[in-house]
Amino acid sequence: MNEMDRADVVVIGAGVVGLAIAYEAARRGHSVLVLERDRIGAGAAGVAAGMLAPASEADCEDPALISLALESCRLYPGWVASIEADSGMRCRYRTEGSLLVALHHDHLEELERLAAFQQGRGLDVRWLTAAAIQAREPGLSPRVIGGLFAEGDRQIDPRFYMPAMAAAIRAHGGEILAGASVTSIVQSAGRATGVCFTLAGDDREVRGTVIVVAAGAWSNGPLAGVLPPLPLRPVKGQILRLRPGPPLRHVIRTADVYLVSREDGELVVGATSEERGFDSRPTAGPVMDLLREAWRVLPLIYELELAELGVGLRPALRDGLPIIGPSPLDGLWLAAGHYRHGIMLAPVTARLLLDAMDSGDIPPLLAPFQLDRFTQNTTQGVPVP
Repeated sequence: MNEMDRADVVVIGAGVVGLAIAYEAARRGHSVLVLERDRIGAGAAGVAAGMLAPASEADCEDPALISLALESCRLYPGWVASIEADSGMRCRYRTEGSLLVALHHDHLEELERLAAFQQGRGLDVRWLTAAAIQAREPGLSPRVIGGLFAEGDRQIDPRFYMPAMAAAIRAHGGEILAGASVTSIVQSAGRATGVCFTLAGDDREVRGTVIVVAAGAWSNGPLAGVLPPLPLRPVKGQILRLRPGPPLRHVIRTADVYLVSREDGELVVGATSEERGFDSRPTAGPVMDLLREAWRVLPLIYELELAELGVGLRPALRDGLPIIGPSPLDGLWLAAGHYRHGIMLAPVTARLLLDAMDSGDIPPLLAPFQLDRFTQNTTQGVPVP
């Protein structure tokens, strides 16, 4: 395919969701072009811890979101195996589960409430005593008084996963253009037919049968002049990387912090949740809070090197759920607003979105995640946020 000519599927955004959609489309035999304004993984997923945790994250979540997450996690082993086979690269997918630990009785009460919620929805969690937790993770603080084991939780390293997806896309003949800033979506006869963008100072255009906007917190940019703005905002998250970290056997979580051990000795500590707009500056106060809470559960971090402070902007819609489906403009599809769950939901988003494109029908699991749920009033049939 000539990169300036046409593609069956043009994806705007090379974060984890955009790459997943492009990979699924490419392996189904569609010609694919991905346009990324910055670099692959430059958004929230590039600094994320990569937890795949439908049980640990299911704290009063919408039941439809839990169902979607469980299906995505069911897909993950085969999905990763396919990417690794196509790319020849590892994604660093791990299956050891999560320990949700309590350091005091307020934490314990919170976990009791969470356990009741999870077990009522058939999620796999069980109680462990303080002694059982210490046996599994001897480096944890003696302050730990008990907790939950979420055996079905998984993790993946985004800094290996996304390059592997990019390589797998290219192995199927797809193209990815980094530094391609979208200026407009082309319309003709009432449908989206292409994308105009700039690359290295040149104005270019690609024609597409289907256009997918999956640009994370920046998804409203390409939609300007095409749709009313989505009720989308960035939620700032700061995350730390320490070295050399202890080889933890599980993901460790409290109500205030999580700790994720990497194969190469890195310890990921996260993450803040801040309403700061598009402010991506690292700041001292939230870092102090993360380190304090991490030290409380894992005292030996005091001696570790602070190797990196990362900032990501999570894309959050007004109701906390993503949009995955068609827009009111024929040929234009949306995969936006995955908030904290982009990595966990990437396989199911890609699989079901391509099913909908190929069949013309919305799969039942995607029905709750359509744009029209934000319709309060209408203007000429177009949803108003």
